[in-house]
Amino acid sequence: MSSLRLIKRYANRKLYDTTASRYIKLDEIADMIDAGEELRIIDNESKEDITRVTLAQILVDQERKGRLGDSVASLKKLISNKGEKIQKAFTEPVNTIRVSVEESVNKLIKTGEERATETREQFYSWVEQNTLAIEELQKKLDERARIAVGRMDLPAQLEELTLRVERLEAELAQYRSKEKSQD
Repeated sequence: MSSLRLIKRYANRKLYDTTASRYIKLDEIADMIDAGEELRIIDNESKEDITRVTLAQILVDQERKGRLGDSVASLKKLISNKGEKIQKAFTEPVNTIRVSVEESVNKLIKTGEERATETREQFYSWVEQNTLAIEELQKKLDERARIAVGRMDLPAQLEELTLRVERLEAELAQYRSKEKSQD
């Protein structure tokens, strides 16, 4: 059983075999696969596993160079057998992301609706409580005003003030007449 061979792809698209400590080409990776070696290819910067992409690139490169042979039937068989797996490899992550996004959006919508309902209920409760408080305050003010007005006997107080004004006018008239007599 062979060990896993790690190959790193650098930003300049060069491939580096960490086992052999040297740069290699796609053809050499194809030879390793033909020899039955297990390998993993990663992007050195992002640490993303790019083995599948690189193997697909090798197939395209081999076909372009005519190394896969003229057998269209072999390619069709490869595609038909691996087509489902390739399709799943592309669609499953997309479906997983789509489902995750839908769940997140639905959760946000539900949370937003719940918050809106809660806020609306709090607002109505606040209005109701404050309306009751304002009505109670108005009742207290009306009662105090009624009591204060009830304590006042306005006609009697007005009559008393009228008498006082009349007395003051009389005293003022006497004072003026004394002044005139002294002059």
